[in-house]
This record gives sequence, C-alpha cells and structure tokens, in this order.
Amino acid sequence: MTKNEIEEMQVQKNITKHVDNFNSFRFNAGAGAGKTYALIETLKYVTINKIAVTKSPQKVACITYTNVAVNEIESRLGNSDTVHVSTIHVRLWEMIKKAQPQLLKCHKYKIEEMIKQNDEKLSDTNNKNTKFFAEMSKEQKQEFIEFSKQTKELFYQSKRLNAELFRKAYKNNTEINKPVFLDKCLNSVDKFKYVVGLLYKKNRLEACLERIASGEERRVDYDSKVNADRLHYMKFSHDTLLEYGLKLVETYPTLCRIIIDSYPYVFIDEFQDTHSNVVKFFKAIHDYAIKNNKEWMVGYFGDTAQCIYDDGVGRDISVLHGDLVNVNKVFNRRSHQQIIDVANNIRADEIVQEPIFEDRNSGLVSFFHHDSEDKLAIAKKFLANYKNDLANEQSCTDAKNNKIHCLVLTNKLMASFNGFEEVYDVYGKSIIYYNDLNTQILSKQLEKLHPTVLTIYHLVKIYKNIQIGEVSYYDFFGVSGKNMSFSKASLVIRELENKEITSLKDWVELINNRLENSDVKKELGKAIVNRINYEPNTANSKGVFREKILDSINTLMNEGSEDEGKAKEKVASVLELPITSLINWINFIDGVEADDISYHTYHGTKGEEYKNVAIILEHNFGRNNKDKFKNYFKVVQQGVEERKAFLADPDTVEKHINTQHLLYVACSRAIKNLRVLYLDDVSEIENGIKTIFGESKPWPVG
Repeated sequence: MTKNEIEEMQVQKNITKHVDNFNSFRFNAGAGAGKTYALIETLKYVTINKIAVTKSPQKVACITYTNVAVNEIESRLGNSDTVHVSTIHVRLWEMIKKAQPQLLKCHKYKIEEMIKQNDEKLSDTNNKNTKFFAEMSKEQKQEFIEFSKQTKELFYQSKRLNAELFRKAYKNNTEINKPVFLDKCLNSVDKFKYVVGLLYKKNRLEACLERIASGEERRVDYDSKVNADRLHYMKFSHDTLLEYGLKLVETYPTLCRIIIDSYPYVFIDEFQDTHSNVVKFFKAIHDYAIKNNKEWMVGYFGDTAQCIYDDGVGRDISVLHGDLVNVNKVFNRRSHQQIIDVANNIRADEIVQEPIFEDRNSGLVSFFHHDSEDKLAIAKKFLANYKNDLANEQSCTDAKNNKIHCLVLTNKLMASFNGFEEVYDVYGKSIIYYNDLNTQILSKQLEKLHPTVLTIYHLVKIYKNIQIGEVSYYDFFGVSGKNMSFSKASLVIRELENKEITSLKDWVELINNRLENSDVKKELGKAIVNRINYEPNTANSKGVFREKILDSINTLMNEGSEDEGKAKEKVASVLELPITSLINWINFIDGVEADDISYHTYHGTKGEEYKNVAIILEHNFGRNNKDKFKNYFKVVQQGVEERKAFLADPDTVEKHINTQHLLYVACSRAIKNLRVLYLDDVSEIENGIKTIFGESKPWPVG
C-alpha cells in the first residue's frame, strides 16, 4: 500500500470519527477523488456499526441529486433496508407528508399569497397587460368580472381563435348581456385574454380556500410528474415542496423530533448543487438537535468548485450551515497527472490534487485554436482527426478506448451534433429565457424541464417505448392497471403501434382518435393519466386531450404575444417537429450515447468520467454571455493587483467563478487524453491559456 493510499484511509477514518461523535461535517474533494466511494463506505459503516448492532428500527437517509445517482449508489451499496437512497424531493416528501394539518396551513397561506399577487397585477396601471382593467371604475370592474363569469364557456371555446374571430365570437353572441365598454376591452384580444385568465385563476383559488375552510379539502399532495403548482387541485411542485418543508421545520419543532427519531443519520451527495432551502431545512433540524441534546447528524459530500447551477449553494454552504466540521481530500483516483495539473491550475484553491496511483503519469493535454466562421465544420474535422489519432495508437484496440466524448459550449451546436437541432430551434423561440434553455429543455434532471417540455418528453417517450417494444404494463398504466386484464392492456398498446407517425402532430392525433373511438379508450385514458399526469377527465372526453396539449404548447410558445397569426405559427412549429428528431432529443436527456463520438454540454457531464475528452471552446457562451471565456482568460493572465481591480464588482466575480467552475468540470472529466479546440482569435488571451493549459497551437498543425 502506497503512502497516498494510507493517507486516503486516514481521511475515511476521520469521517467515521465524526459519525461516531454525531458531528455534522462537510466533505470537500476535487473531481475524481472518489466522493461516491467515500459516501458508500460511510453508509456501510453506519449500517453495520450503528444500526445493525443495536437492532434499531431507525433508518439512514442518503440524498442525492439525480435519479441516475440514486441508481448508482443503490447498485454499489447492494440491497439494504436500512439505507433509504433518494432524491431530495422524494425523501423530503416522505419526511413531511404525514404532517397534513401543518401542510394544509402552508398551502392555505400560499394560495392567499397568490391571490394577493393576482390582485396586485389586476390593479397595476403600469402593467401593459392589465392597464385597461386597472383603470376601470369600481362599478365597471364588477360588471366586467360578472360578465367574465357568465361567458366562461364562450371564452374557452374561443380561446384558440385568432384576434378577429375571437372578437366576432363575443360581439355576435346574442345570448349574453355585453357591457357597453366591451368593444374597448377587446381592442387588444391578447390583453383581454390575459386579464380574464387572471380572474379565472383568482376564482379557482378563492373556491379552493372556501373548500379548505369548510373542511372539504383536508389533504395536500406533492406532484412529482409536473413542474408547476396546481394549487387549486391541492397539488404543488418541486420548488414549493422545498418551501413547505423549510417552513414546517422552522415552525413545528415536533416535526424536527420525528425526523431525528426516524433518520438519525443523513448524508447528502453533491452538496454544492443543493438548493439553499434544503441546507436551511437540515440546519433547522441540526439546531433543534443541539438545543435538545438529540443524537443526530448530517454529512455533506461534494466539491465547491463544481457548483455550476444557479440554485446550488456552492461555497455558501459555510454561511448557511456554518457550524460544520470540514474534511478535505486531495487525492485523485480518476486522472493522469497531466489532466490533474490543468484542473489544479483552474480551481486554484485549497484543494490541490495529486494522483493516488504512482503510474498515472502518461496523460496528454493538447490545446489548439482556429479562428473561423464555419465553426461546426472545423469542429467536425478536428474530431475526425482526434478519432484517427486514437485509432492509430497501439494501445487503443477496442471501441471503448477509441470513443471520444465531446463537450460543447453552445446548446445549438450540441443539438446539431446529436440530431435534434430542429427541436432546439423551435424551443429556442419559446417564452423560455435564453439563459434558461439549457436547464428547461436539455436538463437530464426531469424536474428542471419546463412543464410543457416535460409533457412533450413523456408523450414522445410513450411513442418510442411502444415502437421499439420497451414498455412494461406497469410503467404504462401504473396502479390504475392493477385490475386490468392482460388482453385489454395488450390491446391498448397495439392500438398505438403505428410506424407511419412522422411528426408530433401525427402522434397527438392518433392518441386523440383512439381516446374517442377505440374499444379500449377508457384503459388508454388511464395510461395517459399515469404517464403524463393529466387529470382523469382529460383523457375521456371528446377532443379534450388534443386541446389540453395545444393549450400547453401555446403557453410555452406565446405567453404575452400580440400577433395571433404568429402565435398559431409557433404552436404549429412544435406540432410539426419530426418524431425522429424528438426521439434524438429524449435520447440525449436519457443519456443514450452513440458508439464512436458522444456529444454533451458542459453541464450535462457532471459526475461522469471519460478516457478521451474533446472540449470545444469559444469566446462567447450563447448570445447573452458575450466574451465569457475570453474574459476568464484575460483575468487569469493578469497580475495580482490588476486581477483584484477587475474583480471588484460582485457581478463580475460571480461570472468569473461560474466560468471557472464550468471549465473545471469540463476538463476534469478526462482520464488520460484531453484535447481542446478554441474557435476564436486567441491573440489577446494567449498568456491566460498558457497559465492553464501550457502551449497553444494553431489547428490544423503544420
């Protein structure tokens, strides 16, 4: 056993010592340090030495960031009834779901806040969408409200019509009493729809409050399948779960005691990406345990330098949960020395890594630059050259050793390489803010996807699974299929087998047709409710499924749009997306990789490791991050005083750190071979590049 391996064992002993003493701690280690291994060993230690020996009914909670990570930990840990491994949302819900009276109070307060926000919008004369309503007299407002109630059915029947037809639907209806000022209200149909939508939302929320007050509603539930609150249905989504959980432990000490008694040991993987409300949640429990002399602890495992998400706590964990014992690890089990040197140059903090194994010293790092307008073509040639070089190496005789994992900055480039550029282009014209496209349409964490995008994902996933025969009956029907006959279930799936589907529209129409005309429409309705999580009535009434899909797509593409014609075009552009392109998109989200070259965004490689890595760099990171990497290398090449002056602005510091973390994550994925291609002029930043990577060469060489 080497000296480094002995020291590594000592780090693990330090962790177990803190476990023995119920000292909450933060384990901070660089990329490739074996954080998951350390976590697994800690879980095994607690299971054997703390739970099993005492025959305690208590459990150990292990919380990680993604379902993929959950599966990995469970597979490495083996079968264990003692350790409950899950994402934070699953575990948090298990911890608080029985506190229904308290949850009901949280929910009631949330609804009241939403109504208040609604009222503020409706009374805001500076809001262009609500100004016409806000400037009405009190009497006119009341008349408009009553009118909207009486015409609710007409509104939803006409909602998808263009502006001209929408106006005619109201003006030509002789069965309703119209306010004299209606014509003025209909000058902008889009604003009219917006205000009426707010009024209907307020009505739904107020009706829900009445049901809660009367005792009709006594339970509120977390909905894991959608990324938006449905408060009037007594359902809430991911962010609200964190909000409710924090409020409960801060307000109801009894819940802290129950959690402590159930889970005396809690371990959190990838703490740097954890939401601040999660850290505050466990900090509140920690404080309760200290105050009441309870034996309880939380252990955070992660790396502050790999915080690349806006909602991750990163280094702020030391502020949010300050009374933690720090345990650092500097050994790297993944990479060769040459890769580690680059990673150390980037992070430049207290974690200076070295390889745990003495023979890890034959890696290769190469940095190239090429200034060209046709970046896609150059990148493809660069990768082809890389592939040929690997194939010519005597040590690389199999596909695994030859495979290249290419990390690209721009989502568009990555989408193009992976065969779903059309999908990306269409989603890019949606209401999703440009900087959020990565998380809301490309995230492999489904809870981060935009609600409509998630619906389309599930919808296309049904098609893919059916066509390639990968769908199980339970996965398809859920608990609703418990009493369903095998023949009925098989018939439902056969009804949806259609190789002629070419677009999303074809698929929606096929499902809608089967829901209306099939002998198994009831059973199909159950499947749709299970997989997409629509309300039961969505899938058993004529045309309701189609309209629900269209409304959802319209919400994604046209919120606040004034041009009705353009709005219809945007909805159509989603429906016309080729099913093959959509399947390529969900394959990317699901991590289905190609055989020779796989393409990823920087964000999408968190936690991964690859023998051969190619990184495509540019000055810009999308259109709203101009000169992101150019500025980073400019700072790196400056002297100490110049750097301090440049980083005096907090916003500049935040951008610099984010860029640093992104580059660190990307470079540290490599085990042995790392090639970087910078697709812009590097003459102004050559010294910065040299500081991190060493020599920079033009490409093609020679």
